[in-house]
Amino acid sequence: MRKLSRAASGSRHHRWSSEIHRTMVAHLEVNTGLTGDQKNALADEATILKPRVEALEAAVFPYRAFVERAHLDIRARQRVANFLCDDAQRTADGAMRPHRKEIDAILPGGFGAILAKTPLSRVLRAGHEKTVEHAERAASALRSLPAKIPGTGPLADALDQAANLLRTFNKAADQLEEQRHPLKSAVNKAIFDLRETLDQIDGRLRTHFSQAFIDSLYPELNRAGTAVADEDDEDDDGSAPPNA
Repeated sequence: MRKLSRAASGSRHHRWSSEIHRTMVAHLEVNTGLTGDQKNALADEATILKPRVEALEAAVFPYRAFVERAHLDIRARQRVANFLCDDAQRTADGAMRPHRKEIDAILPGGFGAILAKTPLSRVLRAGHEKTVEHAERAASALRSLPAKIPGTGPLADALDQAANLLRTFNKAADQLEEQRHPLKSAVNKAIFDLRETLDQIDGRLRTHFSQAFIDSLYPELNRAGTAVADEDDEDDDGSAPPNA
């Protein structure tokens, strides 16, 4: 029997362990071939496993709630602030382009020194921080231009405002990470305790059952071993198609 990958999520570990526990209960309810000793042994192990499954569920729920609410909310705010930084840079680019020759003659690096053309990924923290850096650099460059080039002040202000907004949200994201860590640690501990308990249960069951019986308690996994195999359902995060 294959066991679920240790790298699988808390939700997938919960689905996996729930199926194991329910299979134990189903054997007790419908398998008429069990002896009295076997029924007692299996019932004892089902009783031991149940609180581990419940403890994992209790740890997974607040973590998922955090990810689906606070974490997604701050990501959305960062996404808006990133757009505002980009939009301020696009506006500055359009406004300053007619003065490109003058700017090339004044600034080290010329017109290109004002606006960063480097594509950034905003998935990771470093991308958000780079966006702030680029926007502030552009604002500083605009303020260094002579007064004869019109409109530099408001353009620089817009860049700074967007950069400050994104910096605020980046700091908020860092604070959320401090909240996430203990929640994730609780999930990891519940997974560890669950897997330890299952290993111990398997060992004790070998006194009363064949390996084939013990294997029957475990649901089939997908090819990667990262989820319980089930019919494809895009709304079921706890399982995956067999070939996935």
